Amino acid sequence: MNTSASFWDDISYMHMDLNVKIHQTGMFLPFHRWFVHSVEQAMIDECGFSGGFPYWNWTIDAPDFYTSSWWQDSDPESGIGGWGDPDKDYEVQDGAFAGFPLAYPSYHPLRHQYTAQPFAAFAASSPTIAQFFNSTMLETYANSTFHTDQIAAIIAGNPGDYVGFQQSLDNWIGAHGSVHAITGGDLAGTCPATTDDCIPGNKWSPNSPLFFLHHAMIDKIWSDWQNLNGTSATAFYGGSVQAFDNTTYFSEYPNGAPPMLNTSSRIYTDNMFPGGTIGDVMNHTAGYLCYVYE
Repeated sequence: MNTSASFWDDISYMHMDLNVKIHQTGMFLPFHRWFVHSVEQAMIDECGFSGGFPYWNWTIDAPDFYTSSWWQDSDPESGIGGWGDPDKDYEVQDGAFAGFPLAYPSYHPLRHQYTAQPFAAFAASSPTIAQFFNSTMLETYANSTFHTDQIAAIIAGNPGDYVGFQQSLDNWIGAHGSVHAITGGDLAGTCPATTDDCIPGNKWSPNSPLFFLHHAMIDKIWSDWQNLNGTSATAFYGGSVQAFDNTTYFSEYPNGAPPMLNTSSRIYTDNMFPGGTIGDVMNHTAGYLCYVYE
């Protein structure tokens, strides 16, 4: 396969480089809103893409994720493709992304590996992470966390409470991480067979083009929450440092410890795309974002 890095690999590397700053901090939602928009714009400007990134409404697929029609489109130009072949390191075999070459964490084709109960392996990947899981969480089926009624409750809950909203969507077995984990492979940041001394994580999850469809859905949920209650529209609070030292510290700062962020804080860009502040992306129908959800 091609062993030269691509523009897509640069996009994935950026997410890897910023990993600890954009997850479990107050930057999580603003950064990913900005990131999806920036990559979409780059696809338009650099690659001739027309239109916009759709959101992946995985609540439709949740009841039977493995056999969902989402995974049945094998069209070589537009199809998502099916699950990866277990005899070929779960490499995607059909659809538009079959054989999609990737550079991180080592050269390999795109992989998707259905993983119904992913949390035990996730907790085992790090003693730091293991402290946040109990036996019930370890045995949870990932698709049980993102059904329609659960997402509706997240949107309706915690009015004006940005921290509470973020936690309801992005707790240790929340909808955000569950979709990453159940899809497995690159979207979950599992290690390809070609990689030595690999520590799994969500660092290179933008390897999978599904990352941007998934995060468009996360952004839509944030948008729906913002629009449901006037106090939620401009609500923001969070720190810039992950608070994983212990469970007590994390309980105090579940979306980041000091130094605290505010709407004037600059979004991290690695100088790859035009930047802005958190305040610039709080309203996606105004300013330079200017998009709506249907």
